[in-house]
Amino acid sequence: MKHGKTPNLSRMLKQFHQIDVETVMKDKMWDMCMVTPDTSIEEVIGILSTRKHIWVIKDLKRRELLGLITERDLVDVIAPRKLDPYQFSISGSTFRSMVFGGIECAEDMMISDLVTVSPKASVGQALLKMKRHHLKRLPVVKGGRLVGELTIKSIILQFKKVMKWSEVLENAG
Repeated sequence: MKHGKTPNLSRMLKQFHQIDVETVMKDKMWDMCMVTPDTSIEEVIGILSTRKHIWVIKDLKRRELLGLITERDLVDVIAPRKLDPYQFSISGSTFRSMVFGGIECAEDMMISDLVTVSPKASVGQALLKMKRHHLKRLPVVKGGRLVGELTIKSIILQFKKVMKWSEVLENAG
């Protein structure tokens, strides 16, 4: 910090880790991209041309979370892995490709094994999940319903605010 004392970052981080996810999450549901499982692959591709991810929900009213589609998932189905010459059949949920068929709607492309977080969990708990699973975002789920998302960016922005307020308070005192 430029003008005053350097804030105690360790103390600030410990306090920040105790804040609940609800306080930090991106809760602008109107800005979150959501589709139903039957959304066509053409529409999914159109959305992913402007967004990094899409939440797949059962219906728009209840927002029961079913899966996630990311830009990476799109790359995986557009550029399929190379098949071994001795492999005679293509099967299994791990092999998904638009080249070989089987990808027609959001449900065919989504990842359904999601790591979620409760709005009442602490930021520290959420960060541990993100770190352990190498995630940039976590769906915030309450009773099976998608209520928001927590992203690395939202965490950074919130911590930046905490640092700024800490600087203001220390300079005022």
